Amino acid sequence: MKTVYDMSTGQIIESGLTSETPQLIAPDASIPALQLQLVTPEQSTEREIPPELVLADLNAFLDEMS
Repeated sequence: MKTVYDMSTGQIIESGLTSETPQLIAPDASIPALQLQLVTPEQSTEREIPPELVLADLNAFLDEMS
């Protein structure tokens, strides 16, 4: 089953079985092919905050709050 919604109104635009949907037409040969590249996930490099900076920041916060 395939249902298409209008995201601005939330109304159903089209509903039907996917087997009844028309086949996609292959792109025309005159249209240049996209130069796609493999997407690789970035390595998340978490940097550890030195404890002395955390303590200094905490002390400054406590001084300001008192």
